[in-house]
Amino acid sequence: MTVRVVHLSVVHRPDDPRIFERECRTLARAGHHVAYLAPGAARGLDAHGVLLAPLPQHGRSTRFLDIVAVQRELRALRPHVLHVHDPELLTLFPLARAFVPRLVYDMHEYVPEQVAAKPYIPACMRPAASQAVAVAQRRLAALGDGVVVVAPDQLDALGDEPQRRLVLPNYPRLERFDGATPDPEMAADPRLKLAYVGSLSRNRGCLLMLDVMERLDPSEAVLYLGGVFAAPDVRAEVEARVAGDLGDRVRLLGRVPPMSLPAVLAAADVVWVPSVASAQYRHPAVATKLFEGMAVGLAALVSDLPGRAELVRAERCGLAVPPDVDGHLAGVRRLLADRDELAAMGARGRAAVERAYSWEAVEGDLVAFYAALTAGVR
Repeated sequence: MTVRVVHLSVVHRPDDPRIFERECRTLARAGHHVAYLAPGAARGLDAHGVLLAPLPQHGRSTRFLDIVAVQRELRALRPHVLHVHDPELLTLFPLARAFVPRLVYDMHEYVPEQVAAKPYIPACMRPAASQAVAVAQRRLAALGDGVVVVAPDQLDALGDEPQRRLVLPNYPRLERFDGATPDPEMAADPRLKLAYVGSLSRNRGCLLMLDVMERLDPSEAVLYLGGVFAAPDVRAEVEARVAGDLGDRVRLLGRVPPMSLPAVLAAADVVWVPSVASAQYRHPAVATKLFEGMAVGLAALVSDLPGRAELVRAERCGLAVPPDVDGHLAGVRRLLADRDELAAMGARGRAAVERAYSWEAVEGDLVAFYAALTAGVR
């Protein structure tokens, strides 16, 4: 039997690497009929057999309006499995249960902790909002037939249901980084080239990196900073500082599409993952940006936090430093002093990804999860 699968998000982009490039394409290769519904998608079948279908593009406060469009698409596609990627979409489960045989929740983050750090929620309301989301997530996820998480500790936020669970780390698809051609303009800079591409937020160390760069000589290092800002105040501060004293050592790249990422990383020397010790990042995590940098052979500079530090130390592919400005400044200076060692660090990191930390190493678990999930579905 051919299984019809719909992956659904009202938050993530049509080219989201975890959803589209990894999960959807893996399931399509396994013989399933796969559709991905996301805001802004261009309707059509991609070269890998995944059907893309658009949802309206709404802001955060009006995403609930997507429900009509979602229902229309689901009834047209008649999926055997609905696989949602946003906690707010758990509210679909009671309704979808009537006409979708299997429901799956893909939990990308430590959701209650993430809510507790949202800059658009007034600080006095964040604890209550976090607790409310924790309760709602646990109750609604229990209505599903399976849950997929990135790290095992995320399961602590759920109760005993659903019983079918899969830990599916956010490792990069290695084939996308094979033979990456460095961006020539970046590669030509003789300075130590540090790269960060991801969400630009306080908790992920965006401002910490600028503080470090301010304390370095402009002739020593350059930071290539790519991604989308998580909050307007962070964007305003970063752009003002780069337009001022940091303009000679920080380059803002804007959003880097997934297919452009290998060229950016391949031109750098170091992948920088400077997450701060927030409630969210004190948990063990799978830092996808770390593994993407390792995949192109970069040395790594990471905060000494769970899920990052122990791996970097074990693989001897970079430095794990205290998660503050002084710690990362010392780390950059050590890398500057040991530039001859960077290539060897990067080679060890690339070998580690080839051995254990690629999507290719874990995608079979998703196929097996779906086989068990859909057994007996008609």
